[in-house]
Amino acid sequence: MEQKQIDVLRHVNRISLLHRLRVQQLLADTGVWGSQIPILLHVERNPGCTQTGIAEHLGVSSPSIATSIKRLQRAGMLEKRADETDMRCNHIELTERGRSIVARGRACYDQVVERMLRGFTGSEVDALAGLLARLEENLAGDEYRGRTVLSLAEAAGRPAKSDGEEREHP
Repeated sequence: MEQKQIDVLRHVNRISLLHRLRVQQLLADTGVWGSQIPILLHVERNPGCTQTGIAEHLGVSSPSIATSIKRLQRAGMLEKRADETDMRCNHIELTERGRSIVARGRACYDQVVERMLRGFTGSEVDALAGLLARLEENLAGDEYRGRTVLSLAEAAGRPAKSDGEEREHP
């Protein structure tokens, strides 16, 4: 492998890690991880959704969503409400605190993206987005095409603690 190719990989990895660190820093006092923001967003956009629906939407297993939902409940961001006709089914809703965290998450993501793209022209951002999409497509192939970052992290066998890479932008 040529040094230029190694440099590309090193830069992509560092950008991902730096993005994760910046988001973590901005959300540190909330007690929420970046990978929990997509869950909160889905519940915000789909009030009364189910745990299974969230797992399907994010492309991850129900057990991993169950763990996150329990943590978010304990943190006062989500609440479960039993279905009136099927007591085995729970509907998930945001609490007031959860709505506040979603708003804060949006602001944090926007702040990190603004910082990351500072000094770039619109055409440079377009070109960069196109190049990165090609890199992603080349790596994804048919096996991983269209999968969310959370489902890719699960496939890689590691939890997505806080990456801010989720395709569903806050």
